[in-house]
Amino acid sequence: MSDLASMAQAVDFIEARLRDPIGVGDVAAAVAYSLYHFCRTFKAWTHFTPYDYLMRRRVSEAARELLDSDRKIIDIALDYQFNAPETFSRAFKRVLGMQPNQWRKQGRAGYRQLMPRLTEAHLEHLQHGAPWQPAIVEHPALNLIGVMTLGDDAPAAWEALRREWTACGLADAGGEFYGWTWCAANGTVTAALAARVESGANAEAGALVAKTLPARTYLRVPHRGAARNLALTLDYAYHIWLPQSDYRAALPWYVEHYGAPPNRSADSLWDIYFPVGRVEL
Repeated sequence: MSDLASMAQAVDFIEARLRDPIGVGDVAAAVAYSLYHFCRTFKAWTHFTPYDYLMRRRVSEAARELLDSDRKIIDIALDYQFNAPETFSRAFKRVLGMQPNQWRKQGRAGYRQLMPRLTEAHLEHLQHGAPWQPAIVEHPALNLIGVMTLGDDAPAAWEALRREWTACGLADAGGEFYGWTWCAANGTVTAALAARVESGANAEAGALVAKTLPARTYLRVPHRGAARNLALTLDYAYHIWLPQSDYRAALPWYVEHYGAPPNRSADSLWDIYFPVGRVEL
C-alpha cells in the first residue's frame, strides 16, 4: 500500500473514532507503521502531527455540536475525550481563539472557522503544491473594475467582463486580472471578476463596478491546478498554514491574482491573497 493510501486510511481511522479513547499508537498500528515512521509520514502528508490533527478535529466537531444542540458544555467535552473542563477550554481556545461558552453565545461559525476532515484529495493536493511556499506580504492598494456575480464564477462571467471592458474603452489599457470573493458565514459567495486599473479610470459604461481594496497585510498562497481544486487550497490556507503561524484571517474574503486574462485550466498557476492580522499575545 502506498503512503498516500496509508495516510488516507489513518485519517479515516481517526475520523471514525473522534469520540473514542484512542492514541497515536493505535492509529499507527491500524496502518501497520512503526510509531516513529508513522508520525514522520503523517506530518509529511498532512502538515500536522497525528496528535494535533486529532485534537483539532475533536474541537471542531465539539464546536459544531455546541451550536447545534443545547447539551451541557461538559457533556460534549467528555464525549470528545476531554476529561476536564480546563483541558477542553485550553484546547478550544488554542484552536478557535475563544472559550466554549463564548463560542456558543456567538451563535454560528464564521467562514471556514471549523476545520474539515482531510480527504485523500487534500493529501494529494498538499503534495502537488509543496514547491510553492506561502508568504506574508504587504500589498499596495488595488483599484479594480469588474463584474459582480452571485455564486461561483463561470466562463460566462469572464466573457461579460471582457465585453464590458471593451465597451469602456479599457481593452487596450493592459492591466492584470483579479477575482475578489466575499464569503458570508452562511456560505453565500459574491465574486467580482475584475481587472486592475489606474486610479480614476472610467467605469460608467455597462455593468462594470469599481472597488478599491486598501493596502494591507496578506498571506499569499500560490494555487496550481484547475479551479475545481481551489477549495483544497483554501482549506490549506485557513486550516493548516494559518493555525500554525502567528497570523489569522482578518476578513471573510480573498483575492485571486491571475496576471494575464485567466486560464483556469489544469495547468494554471495563480496567487491567492488572504487578508490577515498578527495574533495578539
